[in-house]
Amino acid sequence: MAFTKEIPQWDNAGQKPPQSKISEGFKPMDHPPADWFNWYMNGTYEALNELQSKAAATTEVTAGLKVLSNDIAAHSNAKNNPHAVTKSQVGLGNVDNIKQASKADFDSHATDKILHTSEVEKSKWNNGQLYKLTQDNGLAKLIPDGTDLLTLPPGLYYGINNRLLNNPDPTDTGWFYYDIRDGGSGRKMILATASFKNTMWHATVHTNGVFRGWKRLITDGDAVATWKTPSLSKGWKQYVSSDGFPHTLRYTKDAFGVVEIIGSITGGVIGNDVEAFTLLDGYLPLQSMHFIGVASSLGTPGVPQYHRTYIGTDGRVCVQSCSNTVNPNEFITFGFRFKAK
Repeated sequence: MAFTKEIPQWDNAGQKPPQSKISEGFKPMDHPPADWFNWYMNGTYEALNELQSKAAATTEVTAGLKVLSNDIAAHSNAKNNPHAVTKSQVGLGNVDNIKQASKADFDSHATDKILHTSEVEKSKWNNGQLYKLTQDNGLAKLIPDGTDLLTLPPGLYYGINNRLLNNPDPTDTGWFYYDIRDGGSGRKMILATASFKNTMWHATVHTNGVFRGWKRLITDGDAVATWKTPSLSKGWKQYVSSDGFPHTLRYTKDAFGVVEIIGSITGGVIGNDVEAFTLLDGYLPLQSMHFIGVASSLGTPGVPQYHRTYIGTDGRVCVQSCSNTVNPNEFITFGFRFKAK
């Protein structure tokens, strides 16, 4: 609002008191000079007159305040960083620039029962089998050469059989698969399968680590006999009966290592060291042995005849003698079995 009171005018400039008096002020019983009072009154008048004459009108102040208010509001609403504040000044350099999910996305994720597991499911996993039985891709693990099969932990393995210790068949140089299971307390079960031969063995390690050895599994395929026909010598030939039926001399070995010789021969030389034929390696007897078999009774009707044959550990088969002295080599029949070494 505008000034309404008149300022008391005082024109006598008077005399300014000394600084010491200004500093200490009037004391009781002082009689200050009139010029000092004139100086004070004149100074007060001039100060009030200057204030009233130079003060802004009310409308000008209001307008100025309005402008200032508008500037303040504009500055407050400014989004373009008017003070040029940097991210380092407010610490944004220490904040990761990561996109945040919306509230709806967050709620959807939090309630997803497929992505999140329960405590019951976690307990099942924690109590599950933790031992790695195969490679990460599910394939069997390769056994390094020189490894002792009995030292391997549970799992599925493969390796070259004869390069491993305690293998089931030292003569087999092929690839084998091994399934090893551990029952604790030193007990193990091992299954071994020959890939090429398609044969299988099993072994056990009993309590306290006692190895019980390998046992081969016998299948229907092992019952199929593979017969070999030997080369005859010293005049012996395959015998064919009068009805035209051949009695082919041949031999085989089953899965248990038992050799069987069947058939008949005729016309050869009889003697202790005269071999009629020779067995191949793998079909040799554990020890030298003799066999008594049926011989021809031609020339001695009604009297059964026999022969004695020798089988050596070197595979030689010799017809040593025959009871039929009339026709001793008319035919000699074989039909016996023995365990190969």
